[in-house]
Amino acid sequence: MAYKVFLGVGHGGTDTGAVADGYREKDMTLAMALACQEELARHGVLVRLSRTKDENDPVNEEVRECNAYAPDLALDIHVNAGSGDGFEAYYTTHGGKGKSLALAIEQEVKALGQNSRGCKTREGSLGRDYYAFIRDTACPAVIAEIGFIDNAKDRAAFDTAQEQQAFGRAYARGILKTLGVPEAPIASEDAETMIAAQTIKKKAGLEDQTIRYLLNYQYGEALVKKLAKAME
Repeated sequence: MAYKVFLGVGHGGTDTGAVADGYREKDMTLAMALACQEELARHGVLVRLSRTKDENDPVNEEVRECNAYAPDLALDIHVNAGSGDGFEAYYTTHGGKGKSLALAIEQEVKALGQNSRGCKTREGSLGRDYYAFIRDTACPAVIAEIGFIDNAKDRAAFDTAQEQQAFGRAYARGILKTLGVPEAPIASEDAETMIAAQTIKKKAGLEDQTIRYLLNYQYGEALVKKLAKAME
């Protein structure tokens, strides 16, 4: 049977989430979630989103939908506020696969160049998890905050649609790693692009994650070919 993953898409509808300089959390979370879904589906993982458009999406409804779907893992996608800096993730105080998922996602996010404030737990009353999405979901669940929308320097890492999609795919790779699903090769329209990618990887000493980021960029294949030619 295929693995199942539930993606909570933070905020939506009348609840914009955090807002700064014309940017809205609810728009960013949807862009990341849709890209994450697409990448997971490419690997045969079944995915359900709490919303696929701009509509009201309260956390108690997210939890209800998640538990009804009975997924293997769940991820709630958010953008932080409060003038801090960097990515952070929360998992249950019990650790387990939730902790593994948070750490795997953090590793992929850092590979794209975003710094991290760490993976954390937060305890509420009676020693229970503070966040409902973690506390009340039946499966291992993580809340991921890509960065701070009200910190212009931090926001520069994820303020375009292309960057949000790249981070959504990074989330997917963290999920795949936690599930033990091998990552499929990067799809490319022609062999020339892949040869060029290997050239710049070798000559510039780049990591595989960096090559993936370049090829996933809107004009990535053309850029890779130009870079390889310049290195000849």
